[in-house]
Amino acid sequence: MKIRARYGILEKITFVLLFLILLILGLIESREFVVPLFLGILLSYLLYPIGRFLEAHKVPRIIANLVAIIIAAGVIVLAVNFLSKQFGVFIEDLPEIQEQASKNMQSMREQVSSAIGISTEQFTDWEEEFTENLFEASSQVKTLFSATTSTLVNIGLMPVFIFCFLYYRNKFHDFIIMMTPNGNKEKAVHILAEINLVTRKYMTGVVIVVTILSIVHSVTFTIIGLDYPVFFGVTAAFFNFIPYFGTLIGAILPLSYAFLGMEGSSYVVAVLIYFIVIQFIENNILTPNITGGYVNLNPFITIISLIFGSMVWGVAGMLLIIPIIAMLKICCENISSLKPIGFLLSDRGTEKYSFTWEKLKNIFSKG
Repeated sequence: MKIRARYGILEKITFVLLFLILLILGLIESREFVVPLFLGILLSYLLYPIGRFLEAHKVPRIIANLVAIIIAAGVIVLAVNFLSKQFGVFIEDLPEIQEQASKNMQSMREQVSSAIGISTEQFTDWEEEFTENLFEASSQVKTLFSATTSTLVNIGLMPVFIFCFLYYRNKFHDFIIMMTPNGNKEKAVHILAEINLVTRKYMTGVVIVVTILSIVHSVTFTIIGLDYPVFFGVTAAFFNFIPYFGTLIGAILPLSYAFLGMEGSSYVVAVLIYFIVIQFIENNILTPNITGGYVNLNPFITIISLIFGSMVWGVAGMLLIIPIIAMLKICCENISSLKPIGFLLSDRGTEKYSFTWEKLKNIFSKG
């Protein structure tokens, strides 16, 4: 009996692993269809308040949805066109930037050599390889940016998905309720309501945070005196769609340019200090107050989810994975057999170990 029970457990684990492998392979192979579909779902949550507002003022649902989609399409086209022009100016000046970078590298090489007593010739190969790889990557970014832009603009099915989700939202809701067993209908209504609230608040909040950071970055870079302040500001802010790592990833390009493309180390110090400050403000003030902490995911699960999303769907996966995991968490928390998974996905259970302002005050008050 023990042997049979052991084999029964192994069979279950095998089937689960096989299911997960097939699911991941299916998600990878169907990315060209699934990614626009999920983007359509998230954007429909973002545009829902516009459609609801228009419907509340006696505008028919079809017209209200079309108006919301047209507004969103106009904003996206203007943003993409603006970023393309800014990036084009940056690429045109790339030879001059590379020349300045070579001068900065040579100056740094001389300073390091005099400080540690190593001849400058030993740094030559490292310098040439580093500079060549860096600007080769910059050239590749142009191709990648153009490809990504055209892909986003030419996804013709996404407006159709958004319209259908907005127009048939009540039908989808009623379908799920009808498919739910009689004893669980009330719970299903609660789960759907919570998913709608969390996703809508999260998407709206993230867009607001990115917009604020785009303005703040651009203004700050202008004050610092960094070249191309709007381009670097908007680009750095865009990465804040990615939780936790957004500000850090967005800081790489401005810091690299301040180090290689600007004369003097003061720009590097100023940009570095700024990003340290803005990272603290964004994580502790902007995001908690604007998004309201609705997602409440375990930071460790968030990191793993971001890595998984990037492996499956690339950058798009990093943008989509957090709302998807948040929806999964809500479902698990409201289903008895899945509550342990919901607890694992949530940020609950470590409150006594967290570092808060109250604990900090208590430490200083005791001192």
